[in-house]
Amino acid sequence: MTDQASTSRLARRTRRQLIAGGAGALTAVLTAEALARPSPASAASGGNVILGQTNAETLGTGITNSSDGGTGLFAEATGSGVGLIGITDSGKGVQGVANGDGDGVRGQTDSGSRSGVVGVNAGGGNGVFGQVSNSGSSGVYGQNDGTGFGVAGRAASGVGALGDSANGVGVWANSQNATALKVTGKAKFSRSGVLTIAAGKSSATQTGVQLTSASLVLATLQQDRRGVWVRSAVPKVSAHSFTVHLSRTVPARTKVAWFVVN
Repeated sequence: MTDQASTSRLARRTRRQLIAGGAGALTAVLTAEALARPSPASAASGGNVILGQTNAETLGTGITNSSDGGTGLFAEATGSGVGLIGITDSGKGVQGVANGDGDGVRGQTDSGSRSGVVGVNAGGGNGVFGQVSNSGSSGVYGQNDGTGFGVAGRAASGVGALGDSANGVGVWANSQNATALKVTGKAKFSRSGVLTIAAGKSSATQTGVQLTSASLVLATLQQDRRGVWVRSAVPKVSAHSFTVHLSRTVPARTKVAWFVVN
């Protein structure tokens, strides 16, 4: 009985020692792996990307998908989260390049009340900027296949849409079968105004008007003067002026509205 009890105690002690020794070895292995793993805040280039944490690097990371039609990188967020964010101090937050017949950047939404692409600038720049250098394309192009607007501009108190050109056409309105230009509200033209003809005079000259050989000067009386009408409105291109002639002298100051086309 004594020998059997001693043998049993020896077996239990041996198993406890093996378990303790195995645990110690496992702890040593885990500690070594933890020490060898780079810190997420200062991960060296060439290391593995650690999910759920911020990874730092000193060189760019490239992903290439050689399958035709495949996706190089896919990022998804649930709910109202952001699928992908690009941040830079002074460069480009996100840059898309298409070497072939593709789109550099494309935004899409399946919501009927949201925008495919939104540009926001909290500083003094533009929300969205488009630039081209050929005559067959547009800096910004909008298309609507329904009955809405191809391009729409809106401002609370500023200018809803601006067209500007140094030597070309600022805004070109064109329609093959419908209305080329429709204005709802007031229309203001820089080459229009009122010319006053003094009492006892039959003509007056308006200066400071840019004219060309194709310019047409339209003029009409703004007051009823019996037997008086606008006889002519004669432009003088070189002097940037035109003269309105009445059929006779007027007994009092008389206003003539004028408008220049072309």
